Amino acid sequence: MGSRLSEVIDIHSNGTDTRCRFRVALRWAARLVLISIVGSWLFLYIDSVHQRRRAESLFADLRSLDFSTAGFAEVRDIMVRSEARPGVTCNPQNCTFRLQIMSQLPRIPLLGRKAVFLYTTLPYIGLRSWILYAQFDVRDGKLDKSEASVWEYRMERVDYNAYRQLIPLGYGVETHRDAANFEYRPCRGQEYQVSVSHGAFKIPSDGLGTCVVQSAGTSLKRAFDVHLSCLNNPLRNCRFNELAPSAWADYSAKDDGKGTRDPHR
Repeated sequence: MGSRLSEVIDIHSNGTDTRCRFRVALRWAARLVLISIVGSWLFLYIDSVHQRRRAESLFADLRSLDFSTAGFAEVRDIMVRSEARPGVTCNPQNCTFRLQIMSQLPRIPLLGRKAVFLYTTLPYIGLRSWILYAQFDVRDGKLDKSEASVWEYRMERVDYNAYRQLIPLGYGVETHRDAANFEYRPCRGQEYQVSVSHGAFKIPSDGLGTCVVQSAGTSLKRAFDVHLSCLNNPLRNCRFNELAPSAWADYSAKDDGKGTRDPHR
């Protein structure tokens, strides 16, 4: 009788120990998952802030650059500080500098439901997908043309079936030494012009752009008045008046502001 009772007690004890070990393992697994999620978010957020500050440093340099007289040395110094790389063939007479700064998210290949989930969810915790691209061309020892743009990628509803498509919103500045080179922009014959482009579905407006002729006396400070802090805002999306306040103010002033309401307010 005593031996059978001992066996029952041992079996119950083993079962209790197994359940305890399982609960302990489950708690450890939950902690590891939580630490992994928090660690991933922290890495992505810190990296996005770091990259954003690199981009802000570039725009600060461009605000102080005299585009009308800039040559190879001035362009090279700015591009080197921003960690840009010149083209294969580069000399003071002929060189193209290209620079790309981005958060980690656009580097991750996302398709289907994963893309919809991440691009619609992560912005609410301050993780946004954005990219800055800049290109500066030096010809005959002088800055010939430049392009600098920053885009935030997001999911937008585009039809009544709740289908979502990746649509960018952003701001870009294009400069040319010769006004006639603005083939597809309304800057021909003008030194400074701001316009809004539209996506394939026309709604919403997705890009605010500025084109500037690199002539003496033309200030580019307003064109390069860019504020990127909204790219890390967990509360809401960037707006044109936050991303490029001076350019948006100039655009809104046209036609007494009629029909120029920011569609992303």
